[in-house]
Amino acid sequence: MNGALMKATSRFAIAAAAGLFVGGMAMPSAKAADLGGNCCADLEERVAELEATTARKGNRKVSLVISGQVNRAVAFWDDGYKTDVYSVDSGVSRSAFQFDGSARINADVTAGYQFVWVLGLGARGHHVNQLDDDGNTAANFGTAVDAGAISADSIPAIEIANWYLDSKHWGKLTVGRINTAQTATTQTDLGGILVIGGPQMGLWNNSYYARQSGGNLAAAPSATTPLTPTGLTWNTMMGGAQVTIAGTSRADGVRYDTPTWAGFSASVAWAEDDFWDVAARYAGEFSGFRVAGTISYSQNRDAEADTSSSAATGLTSISPDIRKWQGSASILHVASGLFLDGAYLVQSYNGLTAAELYGGTVAGGNRPDTKYWYIAGGIAQNWTGLGKTVFYGEYGNIEDGATGLALTSTAGLTITGVTGGAALTGTVTSSEVNFWGLGVVQNIDAAAMELYAAYRNYSADIVVGTTDARVEDFSMVMTGARIKF
Repeated sequence: MNGALMKATSRFAIAAAAGLFVGGMAMPSAKAADLGGNCCADLEERVAELEATTARKGNRKVSLVISGQVNRAVAFWDDGYKTDVYSVDSGVSRSAFQFDGSARINADVTAGYQFVWVLGLGARGHHVNQLDDDGNTAANFGTAVDAGAISADSIPAIEIANWYLDSKHWGKLTVGRINTAQTATTQTDLGGILVIGGPQMGLWNNSYYARQSGGNLAAAPSATTPLTPTGLTWNTMMGGAQVTIAGTSRADGVRYDTPTWAGFSASVAWAEDDFWDVAARYAGEFSGFRVAGTISYSQNRDAEADTSSSAATGLTSISPDIRKWQGSASILHVASGLFLDGAYLVQSYNGLTAAELYGGTVAGGNRPDTKYWYIAGGIAQNWTGLGKTVFYGEYGNIEDGATGLALTSTAGLTITGVTGGAALTGTVTSSEVNFWGLGVVQNIDAAAMELYAAYRNYSADIVVGTTDARVEDFSMVMTGARIKF
């Protein structure tokens, strides 16, 4: 059937070409019109060759859309004692590509899928540190990386892989590797700064080590595995990954999203054996103002990733219980382009893991809640004709991000603040981190591109027992571009 169709198509194309030739010029001689007896066979062979070298879908029932982005930047950092420049893949919005598709089952229900690959290893902005400009340390991946892999090529990772059923009347059910309900609930932004700015403060400097005022680096690399240093990182001081990359939550599970009613929608998810969260969202426009807001609550009691298990019983000896409220809101005055963003988070520790207990012991009770708030504001206008130019400023505060943690000599801190001094060990009795930043984003609409340049300064006040750790400020300038395809 396809062969007959191809032959008919070939003949139609030749006839059409001949018709155009006749209409545009005088009638040629019969000899000039003779294209040869094998013209159709040659055309069919060429079409077959093109089909054989073209990427095609597996079937005609489900659509396939390929998209993604590349986001690369140059980062200049200063830890108060040393400076350097790295080429990084932006952790704020990393390079990725994805496959999306769907098929309509009936007038109400659509089935679909999403598959997302990201840059999982290789100079990611929040994985690099003073000792490793490739971000290959075991601290990021759980196991030591061979020294020969320092300059190895980047390695992709599967971030999302799921299927869904979407009903206009009943809502959407998603199963697989998902973004859970709380995803992006701290990242409501109508101004357009999330390509480089926003409340995920750890995606700039999570893996960098604290530098004390005397120049001591809070890291103690192993002599046998120099790529696996241990020490006090900015991630730890700011409350750990569940705070520093707030609003990002991926897991293997199930998620349900309601339809949108008058701008309101809700989501709920269950994942990873014993994790669940719920979220509500709103977006609308009134009298020239756009407004949007989100709020979520989560509880994580999944013991597998937080405690070691017994090989004999397959059961964990203690269970975590981390609960978190978080939310954000944004308002934009459409005519002027002025906007204001805000976010808030409270994380409480209710389990019995060492990371949730004050000083790592049961007797001390649980650590105090970690609290975080963030505010940003600016203006977004198309002054150049290329696309919107966004100028913004931002500020954030994290209280008790490390309070209650028990620090050992491997934290690398010294009482004197210099290398070789007596180790500063004990329980963190007080911790606070502040950061502020300025930035500009230039949209290039014709190329689906955003150019950006931004500055951030982080300052920390960490007290261990009664001794101030005297941590130096950390600052960074990051400039680069994101282009979507």
